[in-house]
Amino acid sequence: MPAYFKFLTLMAFHVFIEEKVDVAIMEVGIGGEHDCTNIVRKPVVCGVTTLDIDHTSLLGSTIEEIAWQKAGIFKPGSVAIVADQTEETMRVMTSRAIERKCQLWVAPSLEAYNWPCQEIEIGIRGKHQYCNVTLAMQLSRTWLERMHEAGQLFQKDGSEVPARGSVLPGFLVPDEFLDGIRLCEWEGRSQVLKLGSVTYFLDGAHTPKSLQCCAEWYRWERERVNQRPCSKPLRVLLFHCTADRTPESLLPFLMDCQFDVALFCPARLHPVLDIRSDQANLSQNEQEQRLRVEHNMVVWKQLTGEETHAKHFDCIAAAIEEIETIKNSRGREVEVLVTGSLHLVGGVLALVQPHS
Repeated sequence: MPAYFKFLTLMAFHVFIEEKVDVAIMEVGIGGEHDCTNIVRKPVVCGVTTLDIDHTSLLGSTIEEIAWQKAGIFKPGSVAIVADQTEETMRVMTSRAIERKCQLWVAPSLEAYNWPCQEIEIGIRGKHQYCNVTLAMQLSRTWLERMHEAGQLFQKDGSEVPARGSVLPGFLVPDEFLDGIRLCEWEGRSQVLKLGSVTYFLDGAHTPKSLQCCAEWYRWERERVNQRPCSKPLRVLLFHCTADRTPESLLPFLMDCQFDVALFCPARLHPVLDIRSDQANLSQNEQEQRLRVEHNMVVWKQLTGEETHAKHFDCIAAAIEEIETIKNSRGREVEVLVTGSLHLVGGVLALVQPHS
């Protein structure tokens, strides 16, 4: 029996083949070069988003080492389009593209496009999504054109093919792309879920850059959704981080969010582990998980100087129960930011919205 992620990858390929899908989008699990998804020999187009330090035990401790791993998905005769990168990262990716005989371009900023509307409406909120939107549009256009499915969507401008490593030009955005950008949604990413007097802000950010973006999004979003500005809601943080990520590198980005309460728990639904659950983490035993949770709380207290009331729990269900207790005892609106781990966010959604 293959490992869990390998099994899901094989099952995905099986479903794609059986259902005869027109296009399959494969997301790498970790890195790229040695990932089990990296067996597609002739991808139509490959994309790389903004890079950050993550999975260092597998990918390396520098952004250049990580870029080398990410560029492992480049294939001969294919096209790679990447989000705006640092000079060091771009140097590595360009070298890898030459080595793999793969074309390489950079997605432009949103300002480079001709938008047939006054205001761009993006389904997944946050300014950090802008680079993802332009990358998605360039990947989509490239796929449509290389597969001869573009039809009359794009105006032909007769311009020359950009040099390897250069920034692609924008284009007149078709209505179909506008609809895709507006209607796009992803549970657990910049998600707001209002359940009575409790509003959950859920984002699976788990790297330094993504935590910074999450904090910026949360501060902006909470002002937008707060319908009673005269009554300040009680602000709660629910946090966990896993694997080789450290709270010392993540929690500082949440310092300016002005939380009244901070809660910490492992990414397990209930006290008794169900090994059949997709949420089950079998890579750490119970004691290791408890020590990690306690350390997360200690780091938070050191950062805040004991100003924030902090508690830790043995499972997500207990933390959710504490949030309900806070709601019932304080008589105020409650805002909860859930972040630090996609597994934590998924567990919270499974409990508070079980039939979604």
